[in-house]
Amino acid sequence: MSAEPPVLVATTDQVTAITLNRPDRLNALTAEATGVLAAALEDAAADETVRVITITGAGRGFCAGADLAAGIEGDGGALIDVLNRIATAICTAPKPVVALLNGPAVGAGASLVLACDLVVAHQDAYLKPGFESIGLMPDGGGTAFWTAALGRAAALRVLLLGDPVPVAEAQRLGLVDQVHGPEEFAAACRRTVERLAGGPTRAYAATKAAVNAAALPDLPGTLAYEREHQVELLSGADHAEGLAAFAEKRPPRFTGR
Repeated sequence: MSAEPPVLVATTDQVTAITLNRPDRLNALTAEATGVLAAALEDAAADETVRVITITGAGRGFCAGADLAAGIEGDGGALIDVLNRIATAICTAPKPVVALLNGPAVGAGASLVLACDLVVAHQDAYLKPGFESIGLMPDGGGTAFWTAALGRAAALRVLLLGDPVPVAEAQRLGLVDQVHGPEEFAAACRRTVERLAGGPTRAYAATKAAVNAAALPDLPGTLAYEREHQVELLSGADHAEGLAAFAEKRPPRFTGR
């Protein structure tokens, strides 16, 4: 029996539904999963019959970020390149991209959520940058998305301290649009997606492009900066210590190198 695919993609009624499908790993991202996700987003963005794209996770988590247990091949640059493709595809898609935030989103998973145009959240979800705990900086556009949503001071507080942002607080800060309990979550997701699918897609596209031009004026430059410096950090002693601490389930002892 073949293994389950890491990402499920289905298009029905002008909606492409993308599901991260590694529930046993809280949908942590591997090189294979990010490649499939990027291609699915690009294909849906280019398909004129698709009017809405949704992203969610299987099981109890949205996405735990990069799969640290699987390791990062090479210098990490290739993986970051695919994460940048994902961020670019979401932001440039001429149609709404909706995160159906069914559970925790950490690291690159949180960046993925914040790249989306709307976020419908389950009451048990939370967002957490998580990069500082392994000696890294945000990637996948995280520095741009957190800052655009929160402003400089609040973004620095969240990204430097790395504390989880519970979903109620995330809604207060404008990071998510709706929060629902388990009984209402699925129905609320359907209502939001159906409303967008029946809306003025061309007007949505123009509005989205204008808002992104104002809020994210140099996303390509930010992605390039993140890539350059993340690759440097991936080879540093602090990242090695962060990985060791993660594996040994202990606090890291960083030396600033």
